[in-house]
Amino acid sequence: MKKLKYSIFFEILGVSLNSCDNLEGLNEDTKAYVTPVPEALMTSAQEQYAIFLNNASANRNNFRLYVQQWSAIAYPDESRYEMAARSLGNSNWQLLYRDVLKDLIDAQNKIANAPVLDAKAIAVKQNKIAILEIQIVQVFQTLVDLYGNVPYFEAVKPDNWLPKYDDGLTIYKDLATRLTNAISKLNTTHESFGKADLIYGGDVAKWKKYGNSIQIRLGMQLSDVDAVLAKTLVESAYNSGAMTSNADNAIFQYTSAKPHFNPNYEDFKSRADFAISGLFADVLNDLKDPRRDFYFDPASKKGGVYVGAPYGFKADIETISLFNTTLKEINFKGDLFDYAETSFLLADAANRGWAVGPTATHYNNGITASMKYWGVADANVAAYLAQPNVAFTTAIGSNAKERIAYQMWIAYYNRGFEAWTAYRRLDFPKLQAPSTAVDAAEKKVPVRMVYSHLASSTNGVNYTAASAAIGGDKMTTKLFWDKY
Repeated sequence: MKKLKYSIFFEILGVSLNSCDNLEGLNEDTKAYVTPVPEALMTSAQEQYAIFLNNASANRNNFRLYVQQWSAIAYPDESRYEMAARSLGNSNWQLLYRDVLKDLIDAQNKIANAPVLDAKAIAVKQNKIAILEIQIVQVFQTLVDLYGNVPYFEAVKPDNWLPKYDDGLTIYKDLATRLTNAISKLNTTHESFGKADLIYGGDVAKWKKYGNSIQIRLGMQLSDVDAVLAKTLVESAYNSGAMTSNADNAIFQYTSAKPHFNPNYEDFKSRADFAISGLFADVLNDLKDPRRDFYFDPASKKGGVYVGAPYGFKADIETISLFNTTLKEINFKGDLFDYAETSFLLADAANRGWAVGPTATHYNNGITASMKYWGVADANVAAYLAQPNVAFTTAIGSNAKERIAYQMWIAYYNRGFEAWTAYRRLDFPKLQAPSTAVDAAEKKVPVRMVYSHLASSTNGVNYTAASAAIGGDKMTTKLFWDKY
């Protein structure tokens, strides 16, 4: 799979945040193809988005640490919320705009402008455009959920060096319109991308379910901001048909062929930088959670017990337990979105009185889907659900919202970004910043990724306006949907 893109020059124009000391040859096309194939552009974008979600590099993805499922033990700065030293805001910004959105948008434009000859070709073309639109919406939502206000209406345009940052809520509402329109255009009786689609192999019916699940997530993010719109989005997506089993999960299957393998294989095949956190280990131990042997490395038990690392501090690897080695296998699959998440989102919606079915049913479905995904036996699933501290009416937590959020946190293991997003919106579990946290954290768990460190020098006017609009470019600035 080649990375098929336009020149580096146009990539920089699109993001307007890169800098380069040596401009010689900037306009030269160093790629194998001058005219990229739209299918290959989408394939590349899918892989890059999967890398964003699934990698565990301290230079890019510290979300597992922010929600305290893991703890950094060798170099604990990341557990102390050090964002500036590794330029985390810049690495994620570049990847999502340059390597994902630009390819998706270029692919969509090329397909839209391609001539068609018959009705079948028109239907296939429409499916391809809609599937690309669903992915574009998801990535823009990810950017808003990371930073807040971001370039949107003027983003990824080669003739605009200085895109303005748009209001997060305004972006969300436009994304909602685009998403519902894209889903309505899907025709399940016709084909789409085929093998170029590395998530569903071109299965349009699966994409419809995926799109509706994304719409449910988008709606729930709006639930404390615009309940009327949120309720409409969630109920309509539920009725249209979202994910209903693990067979619908959006999975990126890595291969054993370089360079398309699990990004954590290369980073951790000979390193032990992270361990399970003491908080996460204690919670799962207390619940006798059968996922422990799948989440954690059974060979790293201490005295027959999983022992987590103290969060925010260095730790002796000989005294603590590690994450399961399967997570760094060369072809370990990447989870982009799953039925468990869909179920928990619906449980949250049902708990608000929305017409999506019983709260307890979705709560149980979420736990069950998570356990089955990881390989837990049916008998162990049933025993777990029967525990008084797990059963919905008696579970840990003072109210239904807390109980749902608590189990979401557990089920979102190894899906750090979505675990962090759910934590920020629902405010459970009650996480505490370590005493070693950097001063910029203000003794709080981060609720936002800071902007790229290049923003002030490359797009200063718009960056300054955006920072002021959200309340400051700080990791403690709450996003518009984080109301409580």
